Amino acid sequence: MTDLHPSLWRTCRVLANENRLHLLWKLFQEGESSVSRLGEAVGLTEPVASSYLRALNARGLILPRRQKNFVLYRPLANPEVAGADRLLEALRGAYDAFMPVPAVIRSVTAFTHERRIEIVRALSGGELAELQLSMKTGISPQALYRHLRKLEARNFVERGGEKLHLSEPDEGLSKELLALAVSL
Repeated sequence: MTDLHPSLWRTCRVLANENRLHLLWKLFQEGESSVSRLGEAVGLTEPVASSYLRALNARGLILPRRQKNFVLYRPLANPEVAGADRLLEALRGAYDAFMPVPAVIRSVTAFTHERRIEIVRALSGGELAELQLSMKTGISPQALYRHLRKLEARNFVERGGEKLHLSEPDEGLSKELLALAVSL
């Protein structure tokens, strides 16, 4: 039994790191590997690689296995972490589609703050004017404006006249991130 209950925004913060994504990509390539081998392949010291892998493990995206004196990691979702299987599958899809790491980071950074997830959930019920959205979420107009800019720049929210509504991303990882933001 695990006590892992990571939030989507914290998971996205972990994923918004080039080196962590490179480690995950390497695991997609190899299936299973040791900390030292992964660190060497990505150009990280073993302690840094170990720390980054523990962060991915804490988000339910990889699982460790001890083999004598080594810890081996594999890209396997922890079934006790809600949404980890869906997110890992979307990340694998991004890897298989050769999605550049900076593009992955750009997508996940849309959801690296809990207020942006609140905004998406509020808009999942239908379009709203900014003032309505501010009142529904309890986010001040100034803060709302900042968060909306990020969501709009990443094509998760669109303006239709005076109203805001959710976009329909055409790329798999973005679709899944949006679905997870609404459902978790």
